Amino acid sequence: MRKIIFALAALAFETFFSPALFADITLRSADDALQIAMANDKEFKVRRQYAEEEVRLAKRSLAPFLPEFDFAISDSAYAKKTDGDYKKKSIEAGVTQKIFNGGKSLLEYKMQKEKSLYNFLEVQEEEKARRNKIVQGYYDALLAKLKADVMAGALENAGDVLLIAQIEEAQGMISKTDFLESQIRFGQIKAQEKNARAEFMDLCRSLNELMGLDARVSLCFGHDAEGELMESAALEKDLNARLLEFSTKAAQSSVELKKARARAEWEKRLRSLQARSFLPSVSVRAGFSFDGRDYPLTEPSYSFKVILGFDNNPWLPASVSRSAGVQKGNLVSVADSISARGIINTSWTSQMKLQKIGVEKSRLDAEKVRREIESKVFRLVQSVESARQNALLSLKTARLKEQKLMLLKIQLEQGSVTKTNYLENLSEFAAQKIDCLQSAVEAAALEKELEDLTSCKI
Repeated sequence: MRKIIFALAALAFETFFSPALFADITLRSADDALQIAMANDKEFKVRRQYAEEEVRLAKRSLAPFLPEFDFAISDSAYAKKTDGDYKKKSIEAGVTQKIFNGGKSLLEYKMQKEKSLYNFLEVQEEEKARRNKIVQGYYDALLAKLKADVMAGALENAGDVLLIAQIEEAQGMISKTDFLESQIRFGQIKAQEKNARAEFMDLCRSLNELMGLDARVSLCFGHDAEGELMESAALEKDLNARLLEFSTKAAQSSVELKKARARAEWEKRLRSLQARSFLPSVSVRAGFSFDGRDYPLTEPSYSFKVILGFDNNPWLPASVSRSAGVQKGNLVSVADSISARGIINTSWTSQMKLQKIGVEKSRLDAEKVRREIESKVFRLVQSVESARQNALLSLKTARLKEQKLMLLKIQLEQGSVTKTNYLENLSEFAAQKIDCLQSAVEAAALEKELEDLTSCKI
């Protein structure tokens, strides 16, 4: 019975952890890799949700604009030797509304929203950096796959030639030296194919990690990735004519520029808030109370109070108020009060100057970021155009070498060229084709980078 249980457990383990369960995933473009990565990145989803909730929270933080309520109940007793015991009960309630403070509450509310938006933009920037890393990983793996395919084709071709050489050497049709030379060339191509395949597997594993997939998942790339790359590289597109469009769109979608402008707005509002330190806050308070010895309490009284607060005054923080009491419809009391407390701010003037300089500096920083975006777009467009030209030139060279190789194969069959010469040209053709694919992949990667930067379809 125990053996049966162990056998069933082993079968279940093999079933659930079999590599066959890790289905192949086909990636037809870098966007497919991005979609998979974003769907699997739970940690980043939480961070994004947290940043979005901070923005919503900042928008709902309306406490500084709402009235304040207070409520108190007291029950006291006094014992006096001369007059005997005395009891007193009271209920008090009031509401205080701030009606003016020089716009500081509104400004602080806007600043808090800007701060939450600033944090959200930082999360967006991290997301963009991660997206760029995934796109680069996709194109690295794609290029490695194409290299491995080229070397596999070359190895198969070289194997056929080596097999013929082996037969001819056995029949004495070629010398031992020629056969050994063919073996050396075949070994070199085989080593290159093995290295290309290992590089492809390693980069696929890295791409799986970037996409949040199990390392054992097999990645397949588009059915005709090579043809699509060559077709794209051969298209004539004048991107320089769209420089203005690219620069405008890049500035509008740039997270870095949004952050710089948010920082400039933040500095401007901080200075505006500091400049309003001399403006008083005006608040009104209305309240009522009931006093008596026992419940139910009678003798209601009402109070009104106007408060001028100079709490942010850097030279003399103070508070001025006037209150009035009404009882049984009659004005029974009027009181004025002035109070001051705090430490005089002796560095206020210097702080204002620093903030003024900071406003100008942040504005210049934002302008610098905008200019850098324009320069980056210009350089990227030139890089795309250059990569396309390189891909076209390399493609033409590869096709010429392919034609030459086909002629050499005919000559090989006719015996006018040696197998060593053919294998040497086969290696050169493989290297040229890899160079062609590398140029095409580089052009495609740069186009994708330009699309992501400008949010424009190339």
